[in-house]
Amino acid sequence: MRIEKRFTHGMFIGILVFIVMAAAFVNPSPSVAALSILHTFSGSEDDGSSPWGDLTLSGSTFYGMTAMGGASGNGAVFTINTDGTGFKLLYSFTGGADGDAPTGNVTISGSTLYGMTVGDSAFGTGPATLFKINDDGTEFKVLHAFGTGKDGADPQGSLTLSGSTLFGMTWEGGTGGNGTLFKISTTGAGYKILHDFGIKGGDGGNPMGSLTLSGSTLYGMTQGGGTRDEGTIFKMSTSGAGYTVLHSFSGSDGQGPIGNLTVSGTTLYGMTNFGGADSLGTIFAFNTKTGKLTLLHSFSGGNDGRNPTGSLTLSGTTLYGMTGWGGTDEGGTIFQIQTDGTGYQVLQSLSGKDGVQPYGSFTLSGSTLYGMTGSGGGKNNNGDGTIFSLPITPAQ
Repeated sequence: MRIEKRFTHGMFIGILVFIVMAAAFVNPSPSVAALSILHTFSGSEDDGSSPWGDLTLSGSTFYGMTAMGGASGNGAVFTINTDGTGFKLLYSFTGGADGDAPTGNVTISGSTLYGMTVGDSAFGTGPATLFKINDDGTEFKVLHAFGTGKDGADPQGSLTLSGSTLFGMTWEGGTGGNGTLFKISTTGAGYKILHDFGIKGGDGGNPMGSLTLSGSTLYGMTQGGGTRDEGTIFKMSTSGAGYTVLHSFSGSDGQGPIGNLTVSGTTLYGMTNFGGADSLGTIFAFNTKTGKLTLLHSFSGGNDGRNPTGSLTLSGTTLYGMTGWGGTDEGGTIFQIQTDGTGYQVLQSLSGKDGVQPYGSFTLSGSTLYGMTGSGGGKNNNGDGTIFSLPITPAQ
């Protein structure tokens, strides 16, 4: 069975519905610091529900999106201060021409936020869109509405900015139907497909994450494709030239990556959703000069955590991340590991009161990690997700 078929758009929506209806209840394991809840989503018309992405920091203010909730239940863009004050919705998607079910994070340029919606979900009839909005919530504008054909469909990651050009990917569509890599100006002009996935043998297919920029090179991963249909790591120049598959996952070293790559010098750090010794996901390092992939950790489930869907955050020589499942009672975990693969430690098993099932990544500010969960939180642990902070002390 093709790995990308395990995590279809329908399954994405199904998981969100499951999250809203049933939050897990777990007992937190000892942590180096106390986790603080900054906001619990309620799903009401003036709040969001089920965030599937990261927080974007500008000064002392975060911006983010929720896949559901808001005035029409089709998702929202929000802002909140780093101390948890000042939460408000900047925009509620209608499910019409503006799209619905925004995923990933917003990308900031000056006072403008850029993002994408998955669209065509069970909660609306709008198309998948690229949009921009001022950071005060004014002047919302659709930059591009995706069709279901050659321009791509189902964008499930975030946009990457280089100068005045936005780069992104779609999970489906394109000439081969296996997704696209595209660019578009911040003005909305010049939409262009730079690569159609899966056209040639050994190419990747169905990317679910975002592109990572290093100099003039874009790095990314695909959930499927490659020599064994387990996913790939690839690179491409911002000019659109030089697309190259750098690594095809084999299963033992990982399978079905969903998140993004983290760059440090000539090393890319990332995670896969499946694969490894117990087929529950991996943490890896890939050397862009030697082409060698090093397996840093295989998730084993239980207290160790399993099936990460986000990305790694680097502080010094310490990588921080989350698993969507596992922990004391399947609520997900927060962990750290050194860049050489030593020192893996679960810092916290997420509980119902903390929020459970995180699907994004951390945002680091100073010595504090900020993140979101897809469900849980609230008085009875049945909220629609949380925003939380966790102080850290990197290993010496």
